[in-house]
Amino acid sequence: MILALILAPARAEQVRKAVKEHGEVVFDQAGTMDSQGIRNALQSAARVAADALILDIDAGPGPDLVAAVQGYRIARPYTTIFLLVPGRQPGDAMVASLVGLGVYDIIDGPVEADWGDLVSQALNRVPATYAQAARWHIMTGLTGEEQVKEKIVIEQRPVGVVTIAVAGAAPGLGCTHTALAISAFLARHGHNVALVEDSQDPVMQDYLNVIAAGGGRVEGVRRVKGFDVFPVAITNIRGEKRASFTFDEVLPALKDGDYQYVVRDLGFVDGARIREALRSNLPVLVASAARWRWGDLLKIEPLSSFRLALVAPAERDVEEIQKMPGIKVYTIPHHPDPFNMPDEVLTELLRPVLPQAREKKKPFWVKFRVAAATPKRPSA
Repeated sequence: MILALILAPARAEQVRKAVKEHGEVVFDQAGTMDSQGIRNALQSAARVAADALILDIDAGPGPDLVAAVQGYRIARPYTTIFLLVPGRQPGDAMVASLVGLGVYDIIDGPVEADWGDLVSQALNRVPATYAQAARWHIMTGLTGEEQVKEKIVIEQRPVGVVTIAVAGAAPGLGCTHTALAISAFLARHGHNVALVEDSQDPVMQDYLNVIAAGGGRVEGVRRVKGFDVFPVAITNIRGEKRASFTFDEVLPALKDGDYQYVVRDLGFVDGARIREALRSNLPVLVASAARWRWGDLLKIEPLSSFRLALVAPAERDVEEIQKMPGIKVYTIPHHPDPFNMPDEVLTELLRPVLPQAREKKKPFWVKFRVAAATPKRPSA
């Protein structure tokens, strides 16, 4: 197990000793940090592909810690966060806010407890679910009465920021076109959306200049068709090998923009981009169904982790590809305008990360009143 640690000084040594037998620590920072310090710590931790982050709630000031965790969640949606909450009780507003971001592994106990032992027990358990953390998702109102956050929000909408990664199985297959279509679709349905360009052949900066795109939700960002675009920095476009992804560089701005969805245009796949795609909530692979391009799919591992989007495929080719074990295929019609692609196509592709509406049943008394108001037919 790969571990990252952000701890308050009082519990740092206990936790460090305990985690040695559970895996390798690749990030370790301890201290009582200020607002900027806790933000920097979590941004630095987000650059490490850790399986678990052990975070002490006393490591930084409350509101800033919550905001920093939100940014970490965008970057590392699949990393399990173990939250140490010494001396806290259900009803604590800060813990409730973190549960709302999908932090379910809550390690609680008295301040003087053996925190090394508590952390070791938590690491040996199966990761917690919302059902186990629900007792913490309660906030005390101004009147002193307990108010449970609406469960319907958790059932209908994914918790936290949703990241959708779009990659092409080879150059020129329509990765950027598909990323634009997904972004426009989400924006049409009222979501705050950011498109982050990380393609090897970036085009968005020139495009935004040509259309004279206006400003977005945060400073320096451009807006088109209702969503914000973070293009590859102009200084990195021509001939320079980039040391990092745009996504990592703009994490603070993504947090400040309060986006609900972040769409990443990764370009065509290589080892690094496959890893980046698998960090997302929904990895999408754009590919050709032509038989002579099937070799592109053989180099993708694991292919079954992607939702495979085939652009304008022949029906026979789709049927053949669907015979591959564990592969789910979605067809994208040829549509020259990515901003007006039919909703039904993208709804099916993105279904796992879209809000799910629940059908409301009519109350019994409404049915009764309707029945009572229906006039009876005269008897023969």
